[in-house]
Amino acid sequence: MKKIVFTLIIISFFSCNKAKESMQDAVTGAVEKTIENQTGTQVELPDAEDMDNNAGFVNYKSEKKIYLKGDEKMQATVIFQKDNDYLAIALQLTGEKGKSFIATINHISESFSLPLKGKFAVSNRYDGINPSATIMFMDVSENGMMTSELPYEGEITITKLTKDAVEFKIEGKGGDPSDVDSPSNWKTISGNGKITNPIILSYGIDKNNVLK
Repeated sequence: MKKIVFTLIIISFFSCNKAKESMQDAVTGAVEKTIENQTGTQVELPDAEDMDNNAGFVNYKSEKKIYLKGDEKMQATVIFQKDNDYLAIALQLTGEKGKSFIATINHISESFSLPLKGKFAVSNRYDGINPSATIMFMDVSENGMMTSELPYEGEITITKLTKDAVEFKIEGKGGDPSDVDSPSNWKTISGNGKITNPIILSYGIDKNNVLK
């Protein structure tokens, strides 16, 4: 946990000072090295000239509500984590207006190829064969926190995974937590997203062995 907190503090500092481009160009390498030395995490921060292009745009909706329209620029981070025999990939997007979106695919073979599919399931069950997937959306405001319906079946598919861009789509069915045991109440949940110039964090594996 300390590793993640330290890493996010450094990234936040870097992001908030992106106006000073010439200075950032000089210290980017040092910042990356500091994170790696302190946390053991391999990090790739965008160059200062690319920081304005670090962005994620997500369209995410159900039959009842549109949560993200795809027109809000969000800060985007891609995380790779190797644990025992499997790999996990997380896409984290945070907007300035309190909205955040996280998609995670677990139980991925290191030898995976694109398109990479992660299956949604009740209680995020792993079927022993297919990578499992979860999605979380939150909207925090002065009135409190709102979360979205959850997909209980279907899949998320990553179609592009490079250091410059990540693209994915969502096709599933689900509902509110109270509907988890009532498949007849589940409604369509869909979406798609694109990340450009992501901040890349890698735990326990070289990012170049994951990027395609």
